[in-house]
Amino acid sequence: MTSSWLEKSIDLKNKHGLHMRPAQRIVEVASKFKADVRAVKDDMDCNAKSILDMIEFAAHMVRSTAHDDNSFLFRATGDDAQSALEALAHLVDDKFGLE
Repeated sequence: MTSSWLEKSIDLKNKHGLHMRPAQRIVEVASKFKADVRAVKDDMDCNAKSILDMIEFAAHMVRSTAHDDNSFLFRATGDDAQSALEALAHLVDDKFGLE
């Protein structure tokens, strides 16, 4: 089992793009993996497998970040951590499968 955290930097095209439906899609994708997956921005560190945490994270992105800083991190640890990060990055690149 991987004991260190792997990270993937994410840059949203629009921080308002992270709302209820994208938050749910993140939870759906993250939950497919055994790895512990977190979404991290500033001092906010949320469980990416928890819809409540991801809704709170989305609200933090909208209200607390500068207009020009729409970036955050996904962090993962565990046997399939790299695969989880790749799947989440693809989800974001695919605009959460909503377009």
